[in-house]
Amino acid sequence: MNISRLLLFRFVCAGLFVFAFCLLLSQSLAQTNNVTSAAVPANNSVTDDSVPQDIKDSLEAAAVAFNASRVADALDILKEVYAKHPEIVPPRMILAQWFAKANLVDAVRANLEMGTDELPDDPEAYLLLAEFALRQHSLTAADLLLSKAWEKLEKYTVNPKRKEALESTCLRIMTDFCEARQRWNTMEEIVDKRIKHDGESPQLLRQKGIALFRQKKEGEAKKFFVQADNIDASVEKKGLIADAILAQLYLAQGDNSKARQILDAALKANPNSKEIIALSIKVNLNDDKLEEAKPLAEKLLKDDPTSSSAKLLLATVALYMGDYAAAEKLFQELLLESPNDGQTQNGLALALCEQESPEKMRRALEYAIGNVRRNSNNTEILATLGWVQFKAGQFEQAANSLKLSASTGQIKSATAYYLACLAVKNGNTAEAKKLLQAALSGDRQFAKRREAAKLLEELSK
Repeated sequence: MNISRLLLFRFVCAGLFVFAFCLLLSQSLAQTNNVTSAAVPANNSVTDDSVPQDIKDSLEAAAVAFNASRVADALDILKEVYAKHPEIVPPRMILAQWFAKANLVDAVRANLEMGTDELPDDPEAYLLLAEFALRQHSLTAADLLLSKAWEKLEKYTVNPKRKEALESTCLRIMTDFCEARQRWNTMEEIVDKRIKHDGESPQLLRQKGIALFRQKKEGEAKKFFVQADNIDASVEKKGLIADAILAQLYLAQGDNSKARQILDAALKANPNSKEIIALSIKVNLNDDKLEEAKPLAEKLLKDDPTSSSAKLLLATVALYMGDYAAAEKLFQELLLESPNDGQTQNGLALALCEQESPEKMRRALEYAIGNVRRNSNNTEILATLGWVQFKAGQFEQAANSLKLSASTGQIKSATAYYLACLAVKNGNTAEAKKLLQAALSGDRQFAKRREAAKLLEELSK
């Protein structure tokens, strides 16, 4: 990859992280700031009658200054009101929230860092920095910051309601940290603390079930998943049902057989469950049972014609089955909904290049080339460009694209198949057989799996 592409890729990734973290921080602050300590958005007023008038006036004045880019003035106002009302959120936390809403991640982090220096006994800055570290997968830093935040929380007495909210947030982040570290026993203990602190909820019951499942306590785990389902039955918005979660967990640990057993039974009991149908389709795709996947995918889309995920599943099944016209139609419809979606453009390019049409081949090349420009570090998309170039007779360009896709050392099954076809074209049968064997090893599924098996059989005669 050239330098300009690498810089562009890093810039895009950084932008996505900024947006995701700033959104996350705003949500965390909203959870931990009660009414009397609210950090209001910079363009709104504080209207809650329980907030003292001098706090309202000060927050609104600080917001005006912040909107006018007079950050230092806003900080001075916030420090002044905090000196009179130490029960409210510290000044730096309010600025951090405002900067988060503006997607200025450097300013967010700078204010959190200064918050630990200016008010070292307040727990919130440590807590949010821990979440920041966790989202960056800096797990050691997150661990240390969480310990520091909890230590400060235990000593914090200024605002009991704020303390309660911060404890809830801290326990939530600790749960996420334990899951990232795969500390399942500790995760179970922390979820128990959350249930005691915040009350029973479907989400917490499911998290406890996951922790139990990971400790090889599948029977106990299912009880908590079912309990979550029973609570969910009374609310409009539901999470994944017990069987769907169990199937996902078995799939995650590579036990397709157990996942299929659960899903087959669940499908009979819940024939209209979208989650169960979708998972059943994925299992059938993984097991190369395309003929079983197709009617399920058709039903899923028929039941919910506006569902993009259902349309994507049916498009994928069509692509795997070699029904390229149907796949093209579905991917084209998805592209109208999300014009810049890389996965959709990738599927459309693959469907187009397989059809005997110069116009469709031209479009396939356009989509594949454009997709690589936007996703130059994505090896799957690079491999698709190589395959489209191969189908277009551009063998030298195809070789370059496929070599670049394989340069990481971890060659995906589809890439191995494409390279095998190129090797056959160049008369290197021995190399082609090795690549095909690699493509077919394990249970990794890809669109050309059946063609790969057929080609290997032909070359082995």
